Amino acid sequence: MIKLSVYIITFNEEQRLEKTLKAASKVADEIVVVDSGSTDKTLEIAKKHKAKVIQHKWETYCKQKSFAEKQCTNDWVLMLDADEVLSDELIKEIKILKRHEPPFKAYNIKICNMFLQDKKPRLFAQSFNVVRLYNRQFAHMPPDLYNKDRVRVNEGEKVGQLQGKIHHYCFFSLEQATSKYNLHSLELVHTAIAENRRFSRLRLYTEFPRQFLHYYFIKRYCLLGTQGFIQAMFLANFRFLKIAKWFESQKPHKEYK
Repeated sequence: MIKLSVYIITFNEEQRLEKTLKAASKVADEIVVVDSGSTDKTLEIAKKHKAKVIQHKWETYCKQKSFAEKQCTNDWVLMLDADEVLSDELIKEIKILKRHEPPFKAYNIKICNMFLQDKKPRLFAQSFNVVRLYNRQFAHMPPDLYNKDRVRVNEGEKVGQLQGKIHHYCFFSLEQATSKYNLHSLELVHTAIAENRRFSRLRLYTEFPRQFLHYYFIKRYCLLGTQGFIQAMFLANFRFLKIAKWFESQKPHKEYK
């Protein structure tokens, strides 16, 4: 039977962390919470669920998660965000997988976006499929800017697929979403600069409407009612902010002409 560490990074997550840790504790032999200075009840909630809590100054998402991964004592790890909850199906699947040495060294898990009141993913809910469960001897979370918050699997290693899902409760308030996307857009600008990427002025003017149409119609947020409209607007603004902040970085303290 394998031992599993779950690692999570946090900052003022008292609204969502309880559900995340309650589900994670059903599969984890160890829970590692790396916090970057929460002032709410985040640490109290983490300790309630017997997590190993470590304070670490915020740098970037990737560096914070890489640091958290290194604090785990087991080779097998599961990376979760504080707003992600393991579904009952996924919990059962991981428990079965833990009984013997898994056939793969890394596993993709489908992550579905949810609203706070949802009990299960809505029809046409946005989702993405990424490596979250893995053996650290064969995969890792790199601390650099280039991986864009993704686990890197060693070359030649095949990746398995789990059928259970992670439920992603990404919005709980407009204030929280504004703070989150403001920080993340700035990190994406740093990545773009490090990669020597450039954006055209046409992209600046068209990014918001283009991204709104993409999320609202192509990603089918139009089927999610008022909250779908709000999320599409926020995501379009997030994409616009990345371009606008890049332009600002190119001409510091000067007006655009």
